[in-house]
Amino acid sequence: MRYKNVYIEALGYVLPELEVRTSEIEAQVAPLYRRMGIKPGWLQAVTGIRARRFWPRTLQPSDVATRAAKEALKSTSIRPEQINTIVSTSVCKDYIEPSVAALVHGKLGLSSQCTNFDVGNACLGFLTGMMAVADQIELGRIEAALVVAGESSRLPTEATIERLQHPDAGMREFRDNLATLTLGSAGVAMLLCNEKLASSQHRFTGGVTQAATEWSHLCVGTPTKMTTDPTKLLSEGVALAKRTWIEANDKLGLSASNVAEFALHQVGRANHDAVIQALNIKPTKALRLYIDNGNVGACGVPLTLAKLVEQGRIKNGQRAALMGIGSGLNVMMMGVEW
Repeated sequence: MRYKNVYIEALGYVLPELEVRTSEIEAQVAPLYRRMGIKPGWLQAVTGIRARRFWPRTLQPSDVATRAAKEALKSTSIRPEQINTIVSTSVCKDYIEPSVAALVHGKLGLSSQCTNFDVGNACLGFLTGMMAVADQIELGRIEAALVVAGESSRLPTEATIERLQHPDAGMREFRDNLATLTLGSAGVAMLLCNEKLASSQHRFTGGVTQAATEWSHLCVGTPTKMTTDPTKLLSEGVALAKRTWIEANDKLGLSASNVAEFALHQVGRANHDAVIQALNIKPTKALRLYIDNGNVGACGVPLTLAKLVEQGRIKNGQRAALMGIGSGLNVMMMGVEW
């Protein structure tokens, strides 16, 4: 899908103050390490993740998403009453119902005519939400929309550490739960609008997506853990990314040479290296946030974009590509003309 009338008007993000280093987690599972003959430092060496962050236990995903939305709205003249739709896209949720979007809608005091709903697509939730509202903006049905995500990794990480502290835990339990120990926390919000309301020239040019749902069993998450087949997940995810990149070249005109920066989903070192190698991306064009933030779920790609903008790595008139591989398996790739 290509867009001519969709703009990224504002970005906002929030990060927790509490930093939990990988070395601290390893210390808590030291007896398991000794039983398996693993030396301290192994987890950081393999994943490339030095630290991740936790929100206070009392903070809900809707609270985090609301904070991020307020940060985004600070940098725009668009008023809350002009927002026609709000979509929450995080993996984490306050409740089964109501939707996180409804809770954020209320906390922001948005119009009663502003539609609100959740979109779930694992770590690709935010990109899926962008496409959902961009379609409506392009068709002229709405003028402005907020896409938000609030991820919290504290519960699954602490539950996983407790499982791995059990005297009977061994290599199988460690392998199955390894992905959970890479998770981090963040909140991100993006305000998209049509050209009439846009004060920026940051145009969202379009996106493509491909699926390989025969591999939907390779990564399965619950509120307290994420179980993966890391080797197969990596190989099949990268294979799908290569096929999707060919489509992005064809339909969006994106290439490794004409894109200034790539905002990739932040998983860990192995995934990051495999994607940039498979797509022939220069390592200097793909910011690594996972090192001190871990895998922040649906916040990964938009947080990376926000950091690229904040650091001045994307200049006006340059192209950025947003890319993610999510459980399912699904891959989404998008173009932005900044």
